[in-house]
Amino acid sequence: MLVWKIIAAIAAYFVGAINMATIVGKLKGKNIKKMGSGNPGTMNVLRSVGKLWGALTFAFDCAKGVAFALIGRFAIDGGSTDWMMILGTICVIGHIFPIYTKLRGGKGVATSLGVFMVAIPIVGVCVLVGLIIYLLLCKIGFIGSYLAITALTIANCVWYRYSVIVIVMSLVIWTLVVIRHKDNVIRLLKGKENTLSLVGKNKAADADAEAQPEDIKDIDGNNDGENAVKEQTADVEDNVKTESSENLEKDN
Repeated sequence: MLVWKIIAAIAAYFVGAINMATIVGKLKGKNIKKMGSGNPGTMNVLRSVGKLWGALTFAFDCAKGVAFALIGRFAIDGGSTDWMMILGTICVIGHIFPIYTKLRGGKGVATSLGVFMVAIPIVGVCVLVGLIIYLLLCKIGFIGSYLAITALTIANCVWYRYSVIVIVMSLVIWTLVVIRHKDNVIRLLKGKENTLSLVGKNKAADADAEAQPEDIKDIDGNNDGENAVKEQTADVEDNVKTESSENLEKDN
């Protein structure tokens, strides 16, 4: 049984580390980390790529949390609420610190929602509906994420108040999500936080468009901007040399 627990824990991390936002960016021929806020997560995909792709990203990330929370809840130790939260937390850690992209992942909101929706289904669904309503009314998305994860953490700790492991894992998830949003708090205080609209058009602060040529790289890491500048410079130099040669011939 211990072997299966270890295998499940490893699988939770590596599946959790699969970043749908990055995959969506590649499918669209873009580098999501060079667009909008630069975060490879649902909110940034919604702003920078589109609502349909954002919904797909959210569904996949949420499903990861649901899947491993269910595995822990019903397939480990004959049904364990402790392992439900352990595997769910590991999945969230994988999402936030993925080995595939040098530990630079998303902020874990959607995956955390998936975990809590298994732990406390009715509350989870209600909070999800509340989050959607909030995003329809307000444009500062991360505040809604904060409120949702905080409400779910409190509810989970109260519901499973006799399980130390569940409480600890819940607090670990909450802490990770809060820490990952520190940049949002800083931007909000400076009045520079990105906005989000679920009904209107989103004006994505495309980092690619604003970057200098040497900062523009494609999804494979090639510096297309710099290469383009070099090619243009070479063309100009060739033209100058050609004109100079023609003038010398005429003079002679």
